[in-house]
Amino acid sequence: MTPVQAQAVMFLFILGTAILNVPVIITALAKQGAWLSVLLAALVGWLAPLMVFTLCQKHQGRSLIEVCLSVLGPYAGALLGAGYVLYAVHLGVLVANDVGMFETMMLQPETPLWAFHLLLLLVAVCAYRLGPEVLGRFSQMLLLIVIVVIALTFLLLIGKLHPENLLPVLGGGWRRIVAGAYPAVGFPFLETVIVTGWILPRVEETARFLLRMAVAYFLGTGFLVLVMLFTLMVFGAEWTAHLTYPLYALAQQAGISDVIERIEALTLIAWIACVQIKLIVCFAFALDGLRTLLRLPDARLFSIPLAVAMIIFAETIVPSEVHLTESVNIYWTPYSSLFGVFVPLLLLVVTWIRGMGKKRRKASL
Repeated sequence: MTPVQAQAVMFLFILGTAILNVPVIITALAKQGAWLSVLLAALVGWLAPLMVFTLCQKHQGRSLIEVCLSVLGPYAGALLGAGYVLYAVHLGVLVANDVGMFETMMLQPETPLWAFHLLLLLVAVCAYRLGPEVLGRFSQMLLLIVIVVIALTFLLLIGKLHPENLLPVLGGGWRRIVAGAYPAVGFPFLETVIVTGWILPRVEETARFLLRMAVAYFLGTGFLVLVMLFTLMVFGAEWTAHLTYPLYALAQQAGISDVIERIEALTLIAWIACVQIKLIVCFAFALDGLRTLLRLPDARLFSIPLAVAMIIFAETIVPSEVHLTESVNIYWTPYSSLFGVFVPLLLLVVTWIRGMGKKRRKASL
């Protein structure tokens, strides 16, 4: 996978389900300052990819789970590695479930959820079997499409913007901004520990890749901020906080009467493309993690059983959209912090202590 392709994967992963769900979650807490909450959350969440990059560089391009085994040994390392696999599976299940709920609520209410999950995971199985190079090329192609569609949506909304809806920005003070940033730190920014840990061992050139990764990360953040700003300027904070899917509602407002209409269909295609990339990365991370932990030559044999298991979990793990929103608001940030901050920090500290011990032994000789 080339560095540009890796950037495309990172960008699409960040947008993923966040571009549809983050506006309503944050606006309910931060009101007109929701866009500031996104920026604050992104700055805090940058710790996750930064620490994973540092770990993989110190351990000569090994994957995140290989680093766990190398640093903490076969038992504690395997336990943490299994935790990362379960986290990736859990995240993938939520991503698939998000698409299924959107489709049944907004477009095809009579179609069962499992039908959408089956289609998404079938694509994930095929993508994994084709290899990361194919995913990289596919992401690079999708990147241009997504940017053009979102930019077109913004352009067609210019006449409907009301900048006064952004005021007062700090009406509730910084406490409200921090409260809005709290769920966004875990969703989607700390989740990037998965995409970073999966991409790094597969990038052809790692020199200066941290800069490239930062560009993709903050470009994705910029698009989320723009979605927040446009949503607030079109609907206002109170209305946005009560919309189920603000981006879809925003796209329905875009257009030029009798000239350009139904732009939401293109926006929906772009969103599903982002979600599919995020699901594929979670699926691939879990399978590669299993291969490492079980010392298998190839994990493709487990791709279909894992897909079936994820379809079953998606039917039971999230009973409703309300339950999902409550989970994101309360539990997801500390849960993601465990794998995005605390475990990488532990690995870095142990690596540093071991490095200091080696230097002392060499000095004594």
